[in-house]
Amino acid sequence: MTGALEDGLPESGEHDDYWRDLLTGDPSALPRLSKLFRRMPAAPRCKSCGVPFAGPYTPVLRLFTFKPWPLNEQLCRPCFQGMAKQRGGAEVPVSLLFSDLRDSTTLAERTTPTEFKSIVDRFFSMVFAAVDSQGGVVDHIVGDGVMAMWAPGFGGPEHPRRAVAAGRKLVSDLVADPLLRNVPAGVGVHTGVGWVGVVGETGTHDFTVLGDVPNTTARLGSAGGGGELVMSQDIVQAAAVATDALERRVLDLKGKSEPFTAWVEVTNLLAG
Repeated sequence: MTGALEDGLPESGEHDDYWRDLLTGDPSALPRLSKLFRRMPAAPRCKSCGVPFAGPYTPVLRLFTFKPWPLNEQLCRPCFQGMAKQRGGAEVPVSLLFSDLRDSTTLAERTTPTEFKSIVDRFFSMVFAAVDSQGGVVDHIVGDGVMAMWAPGFGGPEHPRRAVAAGRKLVSDLVADPLLRNVPAGVGVHTGVGWVGVVGETGTHDFTVLGDVPNTTARLGSAGGGGELVMSQDIVQAAAVATDALERRVLDLKGKSEPFTAWVEVTNLLAG
């Protein structure tokens, strides 16, 4: 997620308490109107303050700039601008999901540009829907891959369960979709401590998660095949996932010094 910042803002680290409170769900870090916003009907909502983006109050709220931020419509404009002004971040527990299309170069070669765009658009819409259904935030898009994040402040204390649930929904939706069921896509989920906040120098900044957890999550997603949800041992334990029907795999993940234990849930490719 990106946003423009002004010159002369404090250096990274000065607002770490703000970020820690925001990302762990401390009410003091939220706008004072947050409780009121969450009582208003309609969804979707801003993942941070809870202001509704639809419903009877929308025209009035938008007069006060409470509308989706163009660069990330899961946050409202005031929340994103507030985050952008707090240059810095904090180490917090996070759960992540990564999914990408496999062999996209070959796929693009075998389809017309318009057909390829339709496939990518459909894939992204399914990822966004699965993530949004469990209160996650899309962290960033890289090529044909998507990284999504749950922190306690966004996903609640059950964020590992939410990430797993989103992963299951995504795999199920991909398998059931006539356009994508035969297009290989990997899905991986992992949990741990990551650094979350705003990075970059003066100018364009990114709101993102850094550290070993996102790197490992991306590797897990890339290790999965069609109809597979690849889960780390950490998220299986944190989400209390039963392993009786799962396949245990020991993976050699790129950049990892030791073999990595993962659990794989397979959805029938003929489902749907």
